[in-house]
Amino acid sequence: MVRTQRPTLQNIRIRSTLDAHKIFYSVYQGHLEMVTRRLDADERMALGSGCVYAWEERGPHTEITGLGIERFTEGRRWSPSRVRDEFLFYYEKYTPPESAAGQASGSDKPQAPKDWDPLVKQTYSVWIDTEKGRRKWHLTAYFTQLTVDNLGTIDNIPGVGDLTVPEGMFKSTRVNKSRTSNNKALDESSVSSSSVRGNDTASGSGSGSTSTPAQLVTRTYAPFPAPYPYAVVTSNPVPIPYKTSSTHNSLFSFHGLKFQNTYWNTNRHIVITP
Repeated sequence: MVRTQRPTLQNIRIRSTLDAHKIFYSVYQGHLEMVTRRLDADERMALGSGCVYAWEERGPHTEITGLGIERFTEGRRWSPSRVRDEFLFYYEKYTPPESAAGQASGSDKPQAPKDWDPLVKQTYSVWIDTEKGRRKWHLTAYFTQLTVDNLGTIDNIPGVGDLTVPEGMFKSTRVNKSRTSNNKALDESSVSSSSVRGNDTASGSGSGSTSTPAQLVTRTYAPFPAPYPYAVVTSNPVPIPYKTSSTHNSLFSFHGLKFQNTYWNTNRHIVITP
């Protein structure tokens, strides 16, 4: 009989990468358990706000051990990812019951109930060097807009919140992606500049005139735009999974005006919630 898997942590919100690293380190020390396989039907039904899952990605080394998960799924539909700091956020899409879906006709799409509180999935991935080689670990956490402020933190969990994580033990996988993108952009820029200089030299020699040193191509870029002089309210902002109370003051001063319950969305705009 297959043992029912429990989340690595329950009723917890992830506030920062430090929280994630402490959870990973607690798993490394054996205080917390990873999930080692995909969730079954009962485990998916039990998934809710505050559930946190640590898991190891299945790789070439797992052909021998049989451990690891190729892809963590829970049977829900999600929006495209949105990046905030080192985390990726996904918003749950409404999936109507089969009976409601069958009644929908033509292009009509079943609407979500007004009291529906969709889940938000928060993910973070790191590289860790173990005795058995390099491994890729993931953290997948869930919360909703209405319940996030009622979730606890790891601060009061013995063997987790009081840990001191060795510096450099966990390396975000997004750092490598950013460096790769930057290097690719630099390479393309170098190739473009070389092509321009080569064309200038070739045109000079073809006309019979004495060759002249290639001129450097300079480009003028517009300055980075200043913050908007007004508050912007957009739909589906990326939520901040921590309380805006005594620890994080929600009172925000902007151009001499003060607002309550403010945070930044993915476009770095200020979002004001009632």
